[in-house]
Amino acid sequence: MTPTPAPPEFEAPDLETLSDPQAWRERIDSVWSWLQSEAFSIEFGIQAAAVVIAVAIGFALRRPASAFIARVFSLAAIEKFKARAIRFVAPVIGPALAWALLSGVLFTLQQLEMDYFWVRLGANLLGAWAIIRLLTSFIGEPFWQKTAAAIGWTLAALNIIGWLGPIAVFLDSMAIGFGGGRVSILTGIRAAILLVLLYWVASRLAKLLGSRIDTLPSLTPSARLLIGKTVQFILLATAVTLAISSLGIPLGALAIFSGAVGLGIGFGLQKIFSNLVSGVILLLDQSIKPGDVITVDDTYGRVASLGMRFASVITRDGMEHLIPNEEFITSKVINWSFSDHAVRIKKSIGVDYSTDVPKAMDLVVEAANTVPRVLPSPATKCLLRGFGDNSIDLEVRFWIADPGNGVNNVASEVLVAIWQAFKDNGVEFPFPQRDIHFKGGSPVEVRLVTDSTD
Repeated sequence: MTPTPAPPEFEAPDLETLSDPQAWRERIDSVWSWLQSEAFSIEFGIQAAAVVIAVAIGFALRRPASAFIARVFSLAAIEKFKARAIRFVAPVIGPALAWALLSGVLFTLQQLEMDYFWVRLGANLLGAWAIIRLLTSFIGEPFWQKTAAAIGWTLAALNIIGWLGPIAVFLDSMAIGFGGGRVSILTGIRAAILLVLLYWVASRLAKLLGSRIDTLPSLTPSARLLIGKTVQFILLATAVTLAISSLGIPLGALAIFSGAVGLGIGFGLQKIFSNLVSGVILLLDQSIKPGDVITVDDTYGRVASLGMRFASVITRDGMEHLIPNEEFITSKVINWSFSDHAVRIKKSIGVDYSTDVPKAMDLVVEAANTVPRVLPSPATKCLLRGFGDNSIDLEVRFWIADPGNGVNNVASEVLVAIWQAFKDNGVEFPFPQRDIHFKGGSPVEVRLVTDSTD
């Protein structure tokens, strides 16, 4: 039996061939003639049917095979590996079963000395698919997983057919000179693939190192964040540098170009870089840390996280404010827990002029100390602040240790307790009072007007 001829070889054309219509017509005619001679042969029909049937059976058995694997890993000894096994094995079952069936058909055709070119091609493509799906299953992100699988299988298919080398030569021939180097489409594709691969590796490595840094008890939260962000930046910068170096361009040639671009970006992204620098300053001096209770402008809340560009501040009503880091450098910020979480709260109170002031001051202190959040030490104090137009002005000063739980609410509880103590002991709150004086020594004439109808 005459073996099936291989498909026409792909020869890398030069630029002159690309612009020659006659050359393109000859190539298309040769491929078309080969397809016609093969498509209507009995050998091709047998092999095509075997490939289609094997693929159909393999993917039809994918779901039962997955269920069987799930039942196997349900055993108590290996149940902890069940989720991981399904994640890695399930995408491979379909092409792997189809490859196994085609391998059996290929062995049978070889024993019968029948043509097996298309069966071998199909088996090789399915085997490459299964291996690539298995390798890319280690990538957690679905987008990158599918992208890597598509690129890997395309390269494998071109290599199996025998077109990878000629296409690479063709892409490498389309090049331009840059900075004393040579940049072609092939080197650009390689650099892009390398950049994606290095970016993924750098992100994974930065995440792993970040999790290890977070477990170090000797580091403060700000130091952990700073070290984690620095490691992430260094790894990503290294990935970009290696990708650019793979283009064959001397890095020194990019100095002038990058300087001009950097100047333009600096003006356009001035605020962003200002926030980045401010974030580094905050992480170094630790003036604002995650967990601090702060007041900036009209925002009062707890710092949930501190990033390189903004800080997340959660207020008492549950709203999350993303405040740029620059605001903490240029604005007045009250940090209620900078050096000590204990803070003092002052509230003014007025009593009537007929009040026994020492007794009222004692009642204020006793009432404030009944509130659970008020600290016994430092001691609560009540001061006489002055004599107003309508009242004797007192001021209560008390301390709390948890400003993150709110300041106004505990002040309200203290004032309510003082009101109740005054009410129980007959202490009067003042009302506005005015004395009216009439000028002149003559008596004031008072006239009584009555209704004439009465």
